[in-house]
Amino acid sequence: MVIVDKLDIIKDARVNCYSVIIQFTVEEYLNMVQRAFQNRGGLEKQRDTLKTTTAIRIRKRMVQDIKSGAVLPPIVIGAIIPLEQLTTIEKIENNNEFLRFVNQIPPDNISIIDGMQRTSALNEALNEVLDDNHELENRKIRIEFWIASQINSLTYRMLVLNTGQVPWNLRRQIETVFKLIIKEIQQKYPDIEIMEINEERRRKRSGQFQADNVIELFLVFGAKKEKIDVQERLADEFTKLDFIESTSNENFTNIFYEVIYFLSKFDNAIASYQGENIEGYFKEGKDLFSSQPACVGFVTAIALATLGRPGNKKYTPEKQNQKWQEIKINAEQLLQRLQRFNSEEIGEFLDFVTLNELISRKPAKSNEREFFLKTFEVLIEENFDVENMNPCWRAY
Repeated sequence: MVIVDKLDIIKDARVNCYSVIIQFTVEEYLNMVQRAFQNRGGLEKQRDTLKTTTAIRIRKRMVQDIKSGAVLPPIVIGAIIPLEQLTTIEKIENNNEFLRFVNQIPPDNISIIDGMQRTSALNEALNEVLDDNHELENRKIRIEFWIASQINSLTYRMLVLNTGQVPWNLRRQIETVFKLIIKEIQQKYPDIEIMEINEERRRKRSGQFQADNVIELFLVFGAKKEKIDVQERLADEFTKLDFIESTSNENFTNIFYEVIYFLSKFDNAIASYQGENIEGYFKEGKDLFSSQPACVGFVTAIALATLGRPGNKKYTPEKQNQKWQEIKINAEQLLQRLQRFNSEEIGEFLDFVTLNELISRKPAKSNEREFFLKTFEVLIEENFDVENMNPCWRAY
């Protein structure tokens, strides 16, 4: 068991998050993150150990340095705990007590925020010295924990600290904590089925969404734009700044969860429509939100109406929360109306004939996102009070 004189605890009052720096032995650290390590940093089949030639060379050098006694920079771990447990952190007096506290956190609530490559190198180094690994097992390493009750706090801190450096792109950073986001959505709304990234199943019914697509919806919601070019560095930096601005509202992730819930509710409400003799992609009710561009348009339109356009600082968190409450009330009224419709009436409301005709005229598939963004912007502007979707489809 690690013995250190003093536990280093600082509260981040900005996002109600605690930073705790502690020394672990290599063995204690690897045991603690074993499940997270197997799940590749807390997100299955996504954020794996980097495979580029340069990354492999760097990691091999890191392994040799570790075996030679090098001191690594602190590894950063993110952890989510219930709000009522958060204040107990300040009462922890020593490292052994903190270790017991950490060991009670469910493994699924722990993610490697910064240090997946170092974790891989430590694991490789330990495996390479199996005959004489006692010294390495007991070597000290520094770990910084970010402990919060909301995923929003971890996301904000991660993006703020990495902006201006040459880190992962925005998508890779969000993927780091995304398993926790998926878990929270499914806990809040059990009827929503999110198919994991490593699953090869296709959507068969309403209310099902691919995890990879939900990652993108989270990105477009925070960036408040329907297209994100995370490969272009300058554009990515601007997008990060927009995302940081969005996550500064402590209610940001809760609003996103509710947006996904309303997306699912509309998806279910129109699913009973079984179109006949319709030419084009959209034939059945469930086809609408089987289209990722349609989902992106829905989420981005709500983001713009709720959070404001990128760079617009007039939308305070209070105003954002108020805007979202207004949208929810209007959306709920349309949902109640749809739930009273039979299949034929839902078909008349959807007007897929017009949608398919307009979509078929678009010169490029890349325009579909903007098409659906304009569609749902009109729906929101009309307070969801439309006779049918015809004026929305014709907005582009």
